[in-house]
Amino acid sequence: MSLLNGHRFIAAGPPKIIKNPQKIKALLERPVPRIAVQKRFNTLLGDFCGENVDVNRNGKIIDMSARQKHSSPHKAKKKSRKVSGIVVGIDLGNTYTGVSYAHQNDGEMIDVVKWPKSSSAYSKVPTVNLYNSETDIRKLTEWGSSAVASYRRSKGDRTLISDYKLQFFDQGRRAVLKHGLFLTDIMTHFLRGLYEYLMEEINKAQVVANPGTVSMHYCVTVPKSWSRPTHGLILQCYVDAGIIPQIRAPNIVLISEAEAAAAYCREHCVETESLEDGDVFMICDAGGRTTQVTVFRVDDSLGVRQFEYLSSSHAEDCGSVVLDQNFKELVLQRLSGLDLDARPQRQKALESLLGGFTEIKSLFDARAKDEIKHLSVPMGLDIYELNPTPDWMDDDFMAISGQELCDKVFDPVIMWIVDLILEQAQEHPRIFAGLFLVGGFGSNKYLLHKLKETFLLPRPPSTASPQQSGSLHSRPPSNASRNKLPSIEEAPEMGIGIGGGTHAGLIEQVIMVPRAELAVARGAVIYGLKSATAASTQRPKSGK
Repeated sequence: MSLLNGHRFIAAGPPKIIKNPQKIKALLERPVPRIAVQKRFNTLLGDFCGENVDVNRNGKIIDMSARQKHSSPHKAKKKSRKVSGIVVGIDLGNTYTGVSYAHQNDGEMIDVVKWPKSSSAYSKVPTVNLYNSETDIRKLTEWGSSAVASYRRSKGDRTLISDYKLQFFDQGRRAVLKHGLFLTDIMTHFLRGLYEYLMEEINKAQVVANPGTVSMHYCVTVPKSWSRPTHGLILQCYVDAGIIPQIRAPNIVLISEAEAAAAYCREHCVETESLEDGDVFMICDAGGRTTQVTVFRVDDSLGVRQFEYLSSSHAEDCGSVVLDQNFKELVLQRLSGLDLDARPQRQKALESLLGGFTEIKSLFDARAKDEIKHLSVPMGLDIYELNPTPDWMDDDFMAISGQELCDKVFDPVIMWIVDLILEQAQEHPRIFAGLFLVGGFGSNKYLLHKLKETFLLPRPPSTASPQQSGSLHSRPPSNASRNKLPSIEEAPEMGIGIGGGTHAGLIEQVIMVPRAELAVARGAVIYGLKSATAASTQRPKSGK
């Protein structure tokens, strides 16, 4: 029952079915009294959400008290959300950049997944810049998804710059890049566009009354191998982009990409609960261009679970972008008898054909090995001018077997990742408690299958319980028994795998973490929330 301005209202329940015809007739014929009822709000909502609520014509709950107090009779203002502070995690990748943020008061995690002019369902934005060579080459034209879309449509002299994060690894290549552009300028231009768009998204989502009063704290991920001078260059880019006032700003903190991924796994992967003090595990961050395998040790000695960094291995040209290159080489081999430069439309038709690999790559799993994939061949490619017609043409589609995709596209990259894992296994000769997959390519199910096939002990079918029937490994042994297990040099090789044999039993469990492509950005937010809280508690109080 709700009370409003002295009037009582009872929320109506579902109507009862009256089967007696006489009662129905009496109800229909009875006089209906005219009762003057004051204007009231939705009674059902008032019972559950308070009296000053109603529903607009779109079915959205609105706050009537705010409307009565602050708005004119004809127009209502949106209610501002009270936000104490926002922590932003930025995973600045070589090919794609991921951004997530959270509110300090409730820790609600929000991912930025919609990007300007993006036609892809991927939740990260390309790390690319577009410049106009015909006007001022040093002035950014567009960035991210907009840059890629405009470059594909452009007919003029435009320059698309990508892969510039890799330049920060090389001390001798940090000066001038294309057309007199400095590396730090390119990075600054991208960060400025990213920051301006992020602020627009935060303001639209939170309806912040006065954005200037909300404190912003940033946690930025960087490769573990970067030196302190390189950190200074990156922070200067954030200063020049208008994100922070100075390099030593208190509202920004750097964390390695691997440590951010570990923070995310600790908070959001139930598999970490089975880890014990002293256990050693790996995190494989397989991205667009690079892949990094990092080893951590569990430390519970202080009563608070911590992950201690031990070592890592890193490789370039070992990610999902290389899959695209391998697929392109496969297609070009099939089109070797066709002059692709003879007509301009053939190059565009080729790009359209190659674009069909995006969906295949994202959905490729162990079952795809026995399937036939079909890609639509555009008319502008003039395939039927080849004589004889290729046997791989099926109507207007190019047919490619899953086995050929495995052999020529996926397995060469996965073999490299296996080598990175084995490199770390040689450095830490013991059985690993787990391997956690993060990154864009880390969300690929075929990669997950091959790593399980290579490193896990198969569970005998006779001992598998119904609850564990989907598992490829037995329950992890205790920490004491792990120390007695054979090292990688002594572990038996079983069957035939990617590298000529599998290393079964080297790793106890292989896990693809939830939202693997955003794990690093989300981990940065988790770390940033803690650092922002620590900074606020250590900040001296005002004398007012």
